[in-house]
Amino acid sequence: MQPSPVPRDNPNVKRSTPPGARSRISGPVLLKGGVARPERRVLVHGLVYFGQAFANLMDGDGWTFRYFPDRGLLNLAAMAAELRACDIVYQVGGRVTRGKFLRAAHLFRKKTIVMHWVGSDTVDEQNDVAAGNADPWVFRSVHHWAESDWMVREVNALGLPCDRVPLPSSLVPDRPGPMPEEFRVLVYVPTLTRSSLYGLDSILIAARSLPDVPFDLVGLRDGPIPDAPRNLHVYPRIPNLAEFYRRASVVWRPVRHDGLSWMVMESLGHGRHVLWTYAFPGCIHATNSSEACEQIARLHRLHQRGALQKNQMGADFIAQGGYSPRFLRREIHARLERMLDSPQAPGL
Repeated sequence: MQPSPVPRDNPNVKRSTPPGARSRISGPVLLKGGVARPERRVLVHGLVYFGQAFANLMDGDGWTFRYFPDRGLLNLAAMAAELRACDIVYQVGGRVTRGKFLRAAHLFRKKTIVMHWVGSDTVDEQNDVAAGNADPWVFRSVHHWAESDWMVREVNALGLPCDRVPLPSSLVPDRPGPMPEEFRVLVYVPTLTRSSLYGLDSILIAARSLPDVPFDLVGLRDGPIPDAPRNLHVYPRIPNLAEFYRRASVVWRPVRHDGLSWMVMESLGHGRHVLWTYAFPGCIHATNSSEACEQIARLHRLHQRGALQKNQMGADFIAQGGYSPRFLRREIHARLERMLDSPQAPGL
């Protein structure tokens, strides 16, 4: 099946600063009591999409966050210069070995290093731990954060001390929007090579079982999907899914393993009904295709009767439960400030 046309945002709508972001403030920052402190510099590295979005959100208000990927000689030279000057090294994506980047951080004697575990990294690193390849320096000298309770337990199982710190998405809206006129289900699969992890088999079963319900599959980088049903519409990678959230009544994430999915957080913020493999406030817990079909069919019947309301409980939980980008931005700034003001060994 060929990718479907991508819905476009209205070009006449002016784009504002992402929720939670502030205007850029350079130079010393005045603290309570009139005490000034220099601007803090944070070098962000790791997963490209998450790292760039995180640095853009966190930058400002006396903090400079700069993201550097692993590509290009000029970029690597600039990253080395920033590594010398920065106060904090922040890696998005976990590992138990050093790799080139953490070796460089060690070489430059960086004292404050944060590693944020965000998804399948906890699964990917199990083999290195089992093989005895884990580096004691990573255990001893790096502050480990994970974005959900279950991921904290998974990082602990690797032998690492870890704190729960959700990674904020700037695309979580301030308030939910109205429900769409047409009932649609939004799903995500990035590649057929890892289709089992993302539950493509369950998606195909559900789409075939519910032929009157349109399914929008976003993010696919390869394909086509063999024998895809006619009601499954496939789209390539979309950096901002806001238009798809507005078109969807239900967002379903049938993954075998997940972190604190930004897609789930953003969907709840939009007031959509979310089916997830994980039990989470505001979500419908669906562990297999049969449970998902039952829930989608139930929501579809409500829609047909004109009785399907937005998921206000889910939107309220995101706004009030400590998952909004504004709250998490302040929380992470405060945590990093405490690290710099009171340096201590990670895990103590």
